[in-house]
Amino acid sequence: MTDATDLELLESLQLRFAMANTLEQMQKLVSTLLVPLLDKLDTCGAAVRTKIIGLLGQVNKKLKGYPQATLPMGMLVKSALSSPSTAYSQSFRLMYITMAAERAESEQLMEAIPMLLDGIHQRPTAQSKSLAMALLTSVWRCATLTDEQLRSFKFVDNHHRGEALLKLALDLLMFNLTTQSSEDDAPIVAAGLSTSGQSVITNAGKAPWVTDSEALRQLKLNIARIVGSEQAFPIEMPDTVHEQRFVALLCGSGDAYFPHVSSSCEDSLKRMRAADCESLTFISSVLELFLGSSPDKSADDRRQPVTPALKLKLFGYLNRSAAATAMFPQWLQVIFQSLFGQGTSNKLRRQGMVFLHWVIRMAPLEQITKAAPVLLQGVRKVLTELTTSTSVSIDGDIIRGSAYVAWGTLAKRVPALVISDLSHLRELFEAFDTESANVRLSIQESLLAMLPAYESSPLDDATSDQLLELLQQQLSSSAVRQKRYCALRYAISAFPFARMEARWLCVLGLADSEREIRALAQSGLVITPALASTESSRLPLLAEAIRFLHSRVMAPATIPRLGAGNPLVFGGIVGLGRSLILASGMAQCRGRAASGLEPDVVDLDALNEFSELATALQRESMQTALTGLFTNSAYSNSPLSLWAEVAGYALTVSTLSDSPTALSQSFMCIVELLSLSPVDASLAFFEQRQKFKAALSARDPLVQQRSMQALSVVYAAKLYSDARVSLDAVDVELWNGQTATYLRELVAVVAMPTDSRTLDERQGAILALGHISHGLCVARLALGGNRSWSDLGLNDLEVGLNQAQAVLLEGIVAASNTTTHPMIVSALCVAVGEIGKTGFAGVGRASALAIEAMVAVGEVVKKTTDAKVQDAGYSALANLALGNEELATRFVEFLQASVKTATKKQIDVHFKIGEALAIALGRFQCTLVGVGWIFPIEPAAVYGESGLEANGAAIDVLLELVTGKMAVSPSPQDRQAAVVWILSLVQFCPRLAALTPWLSKLHTCLCGLLTDRDEFTQEAASKTLGRIYDMGDATLKDDLVYSLMSLFGGSGSQQQSVRQRIEADEPLLEQESLGQTPDGRAVNTTYKSILSLASDMQKPSLVYQFMQLATHTAVWSSRRGAAYGFATIIERARESMQPHLKAIVPKLYRYTFDPSPQTRAAMTSIWRALLGSGNSNSSAAAEGDAAGGSEWAASGTSVVEAHWDAIMDECLGSMGQREWRVRESGCGALAGAVRGAKPELVVPFLERMWQMSFRVLDDIKGSVRDAGLKTCQALATATVAWCTPRDTREASRDAQALAVLSVVVPFLVDSGVVSDAEDVRGFSLGLLLKLCRSSGFYLSASVPVITERLLESLSNMESQAANYLTFHAESHDITVEQLEAARLGAVKASPIMQGIELVLEQLTPESMAELVPRLQTIVRRGLGLPTRAGCARAIVFLCVKRADLVRPHAAALVKAISGALTESSAVQRKAWAAAIGFMAPMLSAGMFRNLLKHVEKTYVDKYDEDLRSVCGLVLEQLSVRCPERLREDDGARAAASFVMLGCWDSNELTRESFRCAWREYTLGSGAKLVESHVGELLGLPLAFLSDDSWPRRIQSAAAISDLARVLERAARAQSGGDKAGQALATLADMALPELIRASQGRVWPGKAQVLECLVLVCTAAANAKSSGANDTQRVVCELLLREIPRGDLAYRRLAVTHFCALVEAVPTLDVYAEASAVMLDIIARGMSSATTMDVDDEPMQRPLQLTLIAAAIRALLLALPKTRVLSSEEVAAVARVLCEVARDGVWNIRVVGLECLQALVSHCSKSEQDRTDLWCALDMPKALHAIRVCASEGKYVAVRTAALGALEAVLDALQSNDSELGLQGTTARDVLDLLVDDPVPSIADRAKDARAKISGDLKLTADNLA
Repeated sequence: MTDATDLELLESLQLRFAMANTLEQMQKLVSTLLVPLLDKLDTCGAAVRTKIIGLLGQVNKKLKGYPQATLPMGMLVKSALSSPSTAYSQSFRLMYITMAAERAESEQLMEAIPMLLDGIHQRPTAQSKSLAMALLTSVWRCATLTDEQLRSFKFVDNHHRGEALLKLALDLLMFNLTTQSSEDDAPIVAAGLSTSGQSVITNAGKAPWVTDSEALRQLKLNIARIVGSEQAFPIEMPDTVHEQRFVALLCGSGDAYFPHVSSSCEDSLKRMRAADCESLTFISSVLELFLGSSPDKSADDRRQPVTPALKLKLFGYLNRSAAATAMFPQWLQVIFQSLFGQGTSNKLRRQGMVFLHWVIRMAPLEQITKAAPVLLQGVRKVLTELTTSTSVSIDGDIIRGSAYVAWGTLAKRVPALVISDLSHLRELFEAFDTESANVRLSIQESLLAMLPAYESSPLDDATSDQLLELLQQQLSSSAVRQKRYCALRYAISAFPFARMEARWLCVLGLADSEREIRALAQSGLVITPALASTESSRLPLLAEAIRFLHSRVMAPATIPRLGAGNPLVFGGIVGLGRSLILASGMAQCRGRAASGLEPDVVDLDALNEFSELATALQRESMQTALTGLFTNSAYSNSPLSLWAEVAGYALTVSTLSDSPTALSQSFMCIVELLSLSPVDASLAFFEQRQKFKAALSARDPLVQQRSMQALSVVYAAKLYSDARVSLDAVDVELWNGQTATYLRELVAVVAMPTDSRTLDERQGAILALGHISHGLCVARLALGGNRSWSDLGLNDLEVGLNQAQAVLLEGIVAASNTTTHPMIVSALCVAVGEIGKTGFAGVGRASALAIEAMVAVGEVVKKTTDAKVQDAGYSALANLALGNEELATRFVEFLQASVKTATKKQIDVHFKIGEALAIALGRFQCTLVGVGWIFPIEPAAVYGESGLEANGAAIDVLLELVTGKMAVSPSPQDRQAAVVWILSLVQFCPRLAALTPWLSKLHTCLCGLLTDRDEFTQEAASKTLGRIYDMGDATLKDDLVYSLMSLFGGSGSQQQSVRQRIEADEPLLEQESLGQTPDGRAVNTTYKSILSLASDMQKPSLVYQFMQLATHTAVWSSRRGAAYGFATIIERARESMQPHLKAIVPKLYRYTFDPSPQTRAAMTSIWRALLGSGNSNSSAAAEGDAAGGSEWAASGTSVVEAHWDAIMDECLGSMGQREWRVRESGCGALAGAVRGAKPELVVPFLERMWQMSFRVLDDIKGSVRDAGLKTCQALATATVAWCTPRDTREASRDAQALAVLSVVVPFLVDSGVVSDAEDVRGFSLGLLLKLCRSSGFYLSASVPVITERLLESLSNMESQAANYLTFHAESHDITVEQLEAARLGAVKASPIMQGIELVLEQLTPESMAELVPRLQTIVRRGLGLPTRAGCARAIVFLCVKRADLVRPHAAALVKAISGALTESSAVQRKAWAAAIGFMAPMLSAGMFRNLLKHVEKTYVDKYDEDLRSVCGLVLEQLSVRCPERLREDDGARAAASFVMLGCWDSNELTRESFRCAWREYTLGSGAKLVESHVGELLGLPLAFLSDDSWPRRIQSAAAISDLARVLERAARAQSGGDKAGQALATLADMALPELIRASQGRVWPGKAQVLECLVLVCTAAANAKSSGANDTQRVVCELLLREIPRGDLAYRRLAVTHFCALVEAVPTLDVYAEASAVMLDIIARGMSSATTMDVDDEPMQRPLQLTLIAAAIRALLLALPKTRVLSSEEVAAVARVLCEVARDGVWNIRVVGLECLQALVSHCSKSEQDRTDLWCALDMPKALHAIRVCASEGKYVAVRTAALGALEAVLDALQSNDSELGLQGTTARDVLDLLVDDPVPSIADRAKDARAKISGDLKLTADNLA
């Protein structure tokens, strides 16, 4: 085509556009020609192009005048995207696309949106911006976004569309209204956007939503609706798309300007699956939002960081993402932006600190190492900025505290950051002084977190010294508790134990005021067994340590509180020094193989206990170490002298000398030094004896005793040392002078009368006399027993000693006869005992004095009740027997007599006596004597070799007494004494040869005491048996075993049988065989268990070891028990048990949970002793737990784990035994083992565990059930802990959790929840709910079975009260509906339902496929309302939360539920309907049609109202959940007749449900829908008209009537339109035949409504001028006239009423002839019956009869023909009746009659023919008479008004008939006069007007007549 032709054509088009003057013309031109014009631009020449541009300008101007005109948007977009075009023409297309978007309808917009998204993705950036603007405009203008419309976007087929939309949505949801900048008038870029991005979504500020907040809100809501829709973005789309959706919605949820937008986004986020915080793409998006775009982008494209509020939301994901911590340097930027970025807040800083902690913990080491200096700088900056801030707030404290903690954790992760720079520590310590109390805790946490850095890395010497100096400064100068605590922790952990400077800080910490710090300091001084094992570098060199302590003691203290003068510091110094000495010596002794001594528990504990030496190893270790300190050089230069100065420091400082504790510790160290070191030390201390003497008057008895011991040692050492050299070396002046004088002074003090002031002094003097005398006698005897004091030249000293002995003897004798202060008596006993140790050496009558002293002391013991005096007395007696061997037998006899004075509870007395016997009879064979020797002189030198041997004769006497008399005594005190005495002998004299012949007899004796009623006697006997067993040889041991086993297995004659059974490896003890001992007493259950344990193991010899280990009486844990060395016994027994641990541990473990407290305590002690002090089993707290069992120590875990399988077999097997004790102990053992166990150990036994646990949970015995419950609880707690996911997933943990759940869940589901035992069922259900709450995604595979069982449990666990009320609701005035509603409410609030909802959140597509058949089964065959209601709720929950999973299975579920809609429960039917409503949007079109058909069939087939109501409920739910499906689906339109019919259901609730569905179905277009589909809508109602059910006929008639009304209104509204008329005609053609047919026949209830419908349709057809309407109308009238005489009065009245309606609607219809006969008959009959009717008999009949008469009269009035005049006969018949009615009827009948009479008169007056006959027929006199009667009615105004009307009609008629006027005028005037005087003004006025008129007429008539 040439340009000329084109120009000519364009001219024509221009003319057409110019001539377009209407909207239709303009619309047609634009729709047809606009796109071709634009396409022509690309191919035409310049002239044509100019012409086209001019024409387009003209079009634009014309369009401005027609804002309603729309542009072809779809064609424009297709043209812009498809055809190759120039930029010039494309700009025009884009302009018109934007204009079209502003004008288009919703359908056009929805069609264009996908194409616009394609263009945004495909076109260049410049064009994409315009298309984006058009897209946003289209979205903004969409009024509604249905699911079907959203699905039409087809994002699932084209991911790029969705991504393009999400990119715009992200920017738009972050955009908010902004103001213009004041400088350059440029728009401010919103947070989170780039300049270019904001320009796109705002069209460079020109978009409507830039200035209109409502437009922006609507646009955001529509965008959020699309982004959050699962229809637009199905689950099948890639995860990256869903991550973009999540990010966009997350940004929208932070909208602070539009709450509706933020809430909409929040709701969408809840419906979406949680974001994967480990997804790199998601985290990258979050980081980009937080930080903004990278700087390498252009300024316009660089995205700004989001708002602080949104950053807080983003932190919620960053703080859980390990992937975020691997993105460096982004995480560093996030931290610094949140802490120091512009616009940051305290909340943001707090979250930034949380993220910093997360990064430090989770970031890769190389990254965190690289960034550590920068992070540390940032932390310091935070602290500095907040310090300079003047405001103090809680947020500030929290941030600062977090910063400090971050500092510490960073140093822990990167030790190199702080290890060489102590400034960090210094700053943190200094911060304690400036920070608040809240922040100090964080500083402490920081320092402790930093500590591992110093523990793991060795410090150089300079740094180490600096650190020690720093720590000492903190300890010495700080008043802040946390600072001192941290400094002490560093001193303990950062330095090895060998560093004495660090230990010194611990010593200083002992003086702290805080108990916590003192305890920490004490722990830093503890020497562990590992440290003491060998001579290693881990212990400091002893000599160097002593020199260090000496230097610290002697150095002046700058702070007195921290100097050696503080008793606490001094105690730490001497305690540390003594521990080091003992540890060093013990290591040396252990290293010597010849020593034969190995440290046991007691020895190792003694290293850290400041107590006296208790064992030979301790004594030898101390002696070895002290000797090693004495070098070959002079004593004064040796470390030993330094230690002596340290130990004696307390004697020179007043602050220490005033402290009894410090003095006691000092003297204890001095005594050990003097007794165990070379004699040179004693000689050195001799010069300081005056300091010892100063302690005589100390108030502390311990100080007095130890000071006197030291004084005794120095005197003995001095004398022995001098005299051993030569007699000439003895300083006679010293001994005969000073010493003798001192003794005399002491004697004088003792002789002083006692008062409160001299009590301590006198006590000290007595002790001094005893100890000094003893020491001097020891020295003299050591020099040679044949040497006397005279030989030594010390006569005066002898005299003094004799005086001292005499005064002491006199004092003790006096104390036995008189009342003396207990302190003095105790001191006298001690002093006499000390002298008695040497047998009153040097006294001529020594034996007599000893006997006298023994008698006196014995008397004191008998008479006193003071425990201390008793102890001193027994010790004195033992020492007397030690010094005088011949007194031993007398001593035994005395002790036997004294036992009777003790009570059963005075057990300590027996122990003290036992110790005294061991000392007296064992002599130096007794360990107590050897350990208690305090002199640096060998005992053999004093007593001779023979004097060291035991007293065998006395031992025989004692044992004969014990076994023959005391052990079988009826007195419990005797039996207690017997067993304790034997125990003391075998314990303290283990190698005593004199005991060997007695072992067998002692064994038999003690076996009998095992069954003693006294618990202590039993335990003491068991321990003694073990010691006796250890003392025998192999033959004796075998005999003892057989003896014990036969004793407990039966009589003595069975011993051979027992031996054979042992050798044959058969069980020794059958159950219940441990009944009695040979003497008939019952065996204690504790020892039954011990014997059973050994018997089961086939190792009877272990009985003795078990007896030694078993203990549960408190006395064995007391100091007395410790003195007996039971720790050593346990250690030895443990060693002998080691080979049998594999067999022992399982059974022993179970026994530790025995229900018997005694047995449990005994077995627990065996367990502890056997496995060591650190290996406590789970019954370690059995004493406080009646059932036995608590947490077992972590160090014991290895023991249990090593024997796990055997323990489990033992526990599980015992839970099924016959004996209840065994079952109960098995339960406790299993519970204890499970706590803290590893899941991989438990899983192989887990199912058996649950089986046996549930079995005992239903045990017949209550205590076993309780134990079973605790076992179940332990298993449940462990299971929940194992199966709870952590923040960071671990493959091993996930595998363990799945393994556990694979066992537990099936068991609970298949065996627990369905158990017949109520307790088992309840517990299983509770555990299942716990797992649902805690296990999360671990339950994915188990969701189907759990859900099924929980749903079934809703009914099983329902309260019995609900079941009762179900059958007795009426008796409690409760309806069934109320009860079911209450039950449903209980289901909704049930924890079971909550568990179901929690577990359903873990569904996967695979588990959903397995769940659906189970849900279908419950729907079809589930029992119980709760179960079925719960199932419906679960389905609804899935539809809301996991719609993507439900969609593939929606059809199957709906099909199942549709079959359950007709169940009996109304509440459940409603629940099913709700479930269908939620699933309906997911159904296919075919399935949706089938659903509607099923609902319709249900409604049609069911006659029960309740069952039919569910159909309305379903439709109501469909209308609410998916109204568009009802409107769009073909099947739904086919069901319109059914929906419309249901709107007229007889049940109100059902009717409302259908009407709700109908409103949604029509959506405001009801009339149009009815016009278009009237034939379809009539289908079901017409079918129901012939139904056998009367209610359905009535319902159908009501529906057809409603259709007729709607169409009639539409026809009137159209005023000339023919569409509604055609619909009316169709309605009449289809409905009238059926209605006429339904109206015929007999009368049935409700038939009147069919007649009404018939009349309504007939009148509507008449208005529509339907063909054949006249014939139909007449047929209907005849039908109505036939129906009027039939039926009851109510039916007849309604029939007459409907007849009236028809006649009134069709005025041309002449049926008066037929109607008058019927109506007059009704009136006549009615009037006669009304007057004769007995109202009392039929109270409702008279009103009905009267209304029927009134209706009949009205029918006559309306039936008066409009086309002809009645004949005279017809008038006469009617007039007669009307006059009668007006005269005799009731008031309402009169009114109607008068109105009809008025109409009749008017009708007759219209006749154009001769009216004479008519007037005659009217019988005017009668008529006027009737009117007069009514006019005179004084009660009813309505009657008089009607009378006036009738009178006016008569007067009007008379005016046309002069003759009649003359005849009846007077009568009429008289009637009128009555009405003129009427009291009602309206009547009177009308009457006056009528009278004036009639007066004129009468005058005119008279004139005419004249």
